[in-house]
Amino acid sequence: MNTLPDENILENLDSFQIVDIIKGLSDEEILQILHDRASIEKYKLTQTNLRKIVLSLGENAKITLLLDEKEFITGELHFNEVLIVELTTSLSDENAKLKVLENYYLKICMVMNIIKTLSDQNKVKILLEEKYNFSNNNEISILQQMKIDELCRFMKENREFCIRKDIHPFDIVRGLDAKRQLEFLSRMEDINLTLSEKKEILVTLKNEVKQGIDTSGFPEEYKVALDIPTTEGGGLIALDLSRNLEDYRGLDNLIMINPEKFTKEQRDKLMQLCEICPNFRVCSTLKKGTLYPSKSSEYREGEIWIASVLESLGQEYSTIQKIALIDSAIGKKISYSPDFGTEVFDMNSRALWRTISSGYGICSGISKIEQYMLDRIGVESEIISSETHVFLKLKDIELPLANGNIVRGNTILDPTWNLANHRFGTRPNNFCISYRMARKNDIIETGEDTEAHKNDEALEDATLGLDDQSLRKIFISVGLADKDGQFLAKDMVMKSKALHKLYANQPEQNIREQFLLLAKTCPEFATCINSTIKMLSGLFLNNENLKFNKCTVNRVYSKDDKDKRPVLYVYIDSNELGKKFYYADKESGQFVELAQEEFTKRFECYEADMKRNKRT
Repeated sequence: MNTLPDENILENLDSFQIVDIIKGLSDEEILQILHDRASIEKYKLTQTNLRKIVLSLGENAKITLLLDEKEFITGELHFNEVLIVELTTSLSDENAKLKVLENYYLKICMVMNIIKTLSDQNKVKILLEEKYNFSNNNEISILQQMKIDELCRFMKENREFCIRKDIHPFDIVRGLDAKRQLEFLSRMEDINLTLSEKKEILVTLKNEVKQGIDTSGFPEEYKVALDIPTTEGGGLIALDLSRNLEDYRGLDNLIMINPEKFTKEQRDKLMQLCEICPNFRVCSTLKKGTLYPSKSSEYREGEIWIASVLESLGQEYSTIQKIALIDSAIGKKISYSPDFGTEVFDMNSRALWRTISSGYGICSGISKIEQYMLDRIGVESEIISSETHVFLKLKDIELPLANGNIVRGNTILDPTWNLANHRFGTRPNNFCISYRMARKNDIIETGEDTEAHKNDEALEDATLGLDDQSLRKIFISVGLADKDGQFLAKDMVMKSKALHKLYANQPEQNIREQFLLLAKTCPEFATCINSTIKMLSGLFLNNENLKFNKCTVNRVYSKDDKDKRPVLYVYIDSNELGKKFYYADKESGQFVELAQEEFTKRFECYEADMKRNKRT
């Protein structure tokens, strides 16, 4: 310590030698140097040097730095969380480690590095306290680090915790090495696992473990489970539909399959499996290959609906007639997800069969449904994306023209933008249109180009489009328009206009009558929110006799609803009526008027909507 200040000695030492000298000092002397900024600069101690020096300290000195001098170690020594975790994991005192976890804000991956060094008792304590935002994989990883005795005890005593956290026994066991898997098997019957849980564990054991097990005393169900092959890595069952499907009973968690290209025979077998295993995952993909899972029960429901639509297509129908009926059926079955763009939106709205089962989806998922159904009738299509939207390009399709000619080529079909039209029986304006027409439809009333269909590279060959006469002729031929080519909503439109005229001087009565007409025409109007918004804004509340200063049709949610499900509302401000608030009551299927005070007390706007409105 006395020689270090000597300049003559110092200049002959390199940084490694200086660090070695300092490391040989007492903890008190080292701390003295660390707290002296002049000494650090004089000895040219880098961050790497400081790390080596601090790690050389004794246990008590390290704890003092970490717990009593937090501001010094982060503000003066500039230790980042990686160095703090390295310093913490070098301790033997577990109480000190736990205090570091309490006193420092660390990323979860850093927290996990400290937890690895704790005793099983403290691992259990941290898991059960639930202070950290652990992922399911984090929790499983912590359990896999425990001794088998402690792991078995935890699984037995904390079953409700595991169920609530979606931690399956097989998830834990399959990540153990072969030796520990065998050790777990010797204890498995003591944990009170269900038969399905035991079978899941046996299916996902490592192959070398399976081969080394003496099965002479095993129940038949165990032997069958050991015989079921898994995919590479052992995570899932390598499903074989030619196998006795009863072998898979209770193994729903281990089955995941994408049946988009299945034959009818394979689909039939999968439907049988759905009855045996109602909760396995059935996945669909989008253009980028991301998997979107549906439950097998949702797959079954979706396939039954798809089959009913496809079976209704007469053999005498042309391809374009079949496409018209499929597009219409999707519009009547599916609504655009009313919570899209909010903080509670579920990304699985893109899953093919879940969308059908729930009745809600977004453009990518809706386009996937139509593509899947068109593929089943032999129509080739491609999912096309713009910056903000997803739709279909139909390839090499035949379209009839008004002059009687048939043309062949590529055209655009946008099932999402057709939803409201089909739901309310109006003309589908985005059915088999050219790219030029699609881009024209992107221009809204204010003149702004939404560029919803802009993709010059992918759509330059989409040149075909149905003229109005040909489109109406197609929809007449399949019963979706009357003999004069008028769509089924004509009666609704005429009644709405008549009400506007009849109650021209009674705006409040007019509004009530328009709401009643809406409910009569579309009894499910309160649940298909996006389509209803379009109809209210474009027809029912859009008339020169309704002289509104402002009319807003949008969504809110009930403050009492923890799931924040969307509720359709209408706000009207006019000189004659003042401010009016209505909400769509899903139970009664009617609009209910509330006073402004009651409305604001009962409902809340989504955070995402409020932020969006501030920006615009």
